[in-house]
Amino acid sequence: MREPRAHRPALSPQAEADELSQEAEAGRLPPEAVNAVLTAAGRPSRPVRRPASLSGRECEVLALVARGLATKQVARRLGISPKTCDHHIQHLYGKLGVSTRAGATLFALEHGLVTSSSTWQEDPPVRLPPSPA
Repeated sequence: MREPRAHRPALSPQAEADELSQEAEAGRLPPEAVNAVLTAAGRPSRPVRRPASLSGRECEVLALVARGLATKQVARRLGISPKTCDHHIQHLYGKLGVSTRAGATLFALEHGLVTSSSTWQEDPPVRLPPSPA
C-alpha cells in the first residue's frame, strides 16, 4: 500500500494503518490478519472488538452459520468435527441470548459480522457429461 498504483497514490504508514483498520471494521478483512500485518510493519496492534465476548472461532462459526451453511458444512470448512461445531453453535446461542439460527443471523447482521450481500460459495456441483443416446 506504500507503493503508488494507477488507481491511487502511495499511502503514508498512518494512512495505510487507517485503511486496513477500516477494512477490518467493515468486515472485508479479518481483524486478526490486519493486526498481524500492522505488527509485522512495526505498528502497534489495535484491539479486536468482538460483540458479546465472542472468541475468534465463535465469530468464524457465526459468520458461516449466518451465510446459511449447515453444521456439517461449517465443520468441514473449519476443519473440525460436526459435534465440535454444534458445541460452538450452542455456546453462541447462549452468549447471544438467541435460540435459533435466524436469531444468530440477525445478530451477525446487526453487528457487522456478515453483510446482507455476502453469500457463501459452496464448491460448484459436479457436472456429468451427457450420456450417449
